[in-house]
Amino acid sequence: MMPRILALLAALLAAGLWSGAGAETRQSAGGHYRVSLDAKAKTPWNAMQSWRLSVTRADGTPVRGAAIEITGGTLDHVHALPTRPRISAHPDGGYRVEGVKFDRQGRWQLHFDIRAGGIRDQAQFEVQASVAVWASLDDEWTKDELTVLRSLWIGSLPKPPPDPTNAVADDARAAEFGHRLFFDNRLSANGQVACVTCHIPELAFTDGRKNARGVGLMARNAPTIIGAAYSPWQFWDGRKDSQWAQAMGPLESAVEHGTSRDWIIGVASRDLDYRRRYEALFGPLPAMTNAAGIDAAFANLGKAIAAYERTILPAPTKFDRYVEAVLAGRTPAPADQFSIEEIAGLRVFISDNQGQCIRCHNGPMFTDNHFHNIGSQVVGADADEQGRSDGIKSALADAANCRGAFSDAPAGLCAELRFAKRAGAELAGAFKTPTLRYLVRTAPYMHAGQFQTLEDAIWQYRDVPPATVGETELTRLPMSDAQFRQIEDFLKTLDGPIRAPEHFLKPPN
Repeated sequence: MMPRILALLAALLAAGLWSGAGAETRQSAGGHYRVSLDAKAKTPWNAMQSWRLSVTRADGTPVRGAAIEITGGTLDHVHALPTRPRISAHPDGGYRVEGVKFDRQGRWQLHFDIRAGGIRDQAQFEVQASVAVWASLDDEWTKDELTVLRSLWIGSLPKPPPDPTNAVADDARAAEFGHRLFFDNRLSANGQVACVTCHIPELAFTDGRKNARGVGLMARNAPTIIGAAYSPWQFWDGRKDSQWAQAMGPLESAVEHGTSRDWIIGVASRDLDYRRRYEALFGPLPAMTNAAGIDAAFANLGKAIAAYERTILPAPTKFDRYVEAVLAGRTPAPADQFSIEEIAGLRVFISDNQGQCIRCHNGPMFTDNHFHNIGSQVVGADADEQGRSDGIKSALADAANCRGAFSDAPAGLCAELRFAKRAGAELAGAFKTPTLRYLVRTAPYMHAGQFQTLEDAIWQYRDVPPATVGETELTRLPMSDAQFRQIEDFLKTLDGPIRAPEHFLKPPN
């Protein structure tokens, strides 16, 4: 009975349904300290954690004012913490640990380096960020597998998180205005490019090209914007930390819209409908001679576009309807029943000893929204791309970031930016994990469109090519070619309709 109870508690912890009780205590490696970590986490992975840490000497005397650093990584992969946690004094005399975030399932080890009174020692703690799931040949799903299926099911997807940097993020008037801006090719130097040029609704808001094309050819493949509101980082390298900051970039890019903020505000000023909509949301448009006003107005237009994009969300697919039926204990409708190959692919996808896909493609959006090096920058001119290593530098320097003058966020609410990892070998050559929803409509794949077909992209994980920048996180998987093809069969069940106001999927009247 006891092993079953412990297994249940582990599953509840992983699902965020039980917060545990008490703290775990460790003796430091050299025996100088006793370290207690109250790692009670409601969401073990993909959420910022705030824990209490206490440190005493071997005789129980509290250690105050210690210098403590925390690092960590997975035990079964070469993958470090995606954030830069900080430790500060706690009001009760202990310490507060902030900014820990687990971006994949599996076992994590945290290392605490403690220095006090000339004595330095280390303590380690292990955290299980998920339930390990093993592939099974049985027709029935196990309890652990059902826990994982529920976590991937769209019914577990909450509303998009609020964006405190954008005061009109959820204003219907801003979304209507942003809809018009999104489809407006007047916001380009040649009058032929709009946001929708690279984000076509019929192609799941991508463009079907290897590299996106605006007034010139870009170096990146256009990612879908469906569900982008759930990600704290935008672009493949995460160089923007909000949707509105992202929306501003292409307008002034020489190869995308090819315009300037003066051009954009000039269009809005001359269009009486745009002027009316803008002023209802933000107040009067600035004079064209007011440089500071132009900057603020340009950011406001980005916020309107973001309000529109926040309404573009995923809808249930065959996979979601299948899982909903399985969770309810009923037989799926005929059209929603999985084939033998689809079931086999799903089992391998969620298995912790075979596909291991949910280490990065987890949650209802099938992405951890973090950055990984999988050796994908191996083709042509893309071979030297630095990815997140450069992206985080751009995000921190961006005048439109969460801490910038145009952000509506109160001071202290920029946790993702504050705890972002700024340096480290694992950032080199790392790119953001894309959602796997709508894959059949979003080819070519990867950040530079390296793979034309889904099969080609999947073979990347079979072949495990060496990275040309940094070190790949991929390892050889104990799988047959047939199992890789079964994963492809499963992934095709993730296509479906888009959840958005119907008129938002078409050009405005």
